Amino acid sequence: FLNRGIISRREFEDAERAVTDAQAKVDGTRREIAGADHAMAEATTARALAGLSPLKRGGYEQTAVLIRFNGPAPWSLKPGTAKLQEFFTARFHHPLPVSAYGQTPLHDRMGFDHRDALDIALHPDSIEGRVVMDHLREAGIPFIASWGAVAGAASGAHIHVGQPSPRIVSKR
Repeated sequence: FLNRGIISRREFEDAERAVTDAQAKVDGTRREIAGADHAMAEATTARALAGLSPLKRGGYEQTAVLIRFNGPAPWSLKPGTAKLQEFFTARFHHPLPVSAYGQTPLHDRMGFDHRDALDIALHPDSIEGRVVMDHLREAGIPFIASWGAVAGAASGAHIHVGQPSPRIVSKR
């Protein structure tokens, strides 16, 4: 239209800006939806964990909502993530889809201490998810894999690496 003289340069630039602004809003909404999905999955997982007895060291358990492994190896966020990223990239030729690295605003709002934990946006039933969980078990690294807020649905599904995030108790 611009090249044919149907619209002016200013109209073209205004329309371009409007498209860019609209796309930014769509992207923001998608991030908010992903955050809400993650929050629902975290809450569902926390509720499920609260109803389970403690898992012995090295113990493994699968329920309808989650898989948990209480690995004996120590987990430290920075070096552990680097090693896991290296493993994943070598195996799948793309970066590990990290959805939460350490403490995030979502974990603050939910009252979870997530400072030394990593969340990976992989469905536990996917090939990548199964390979990561197998790798973590072989390395003795504790994890919790959740199918999400609704069992069988992909939204919110993730693998939490590290010890379960305890609730932060506020002192009054």
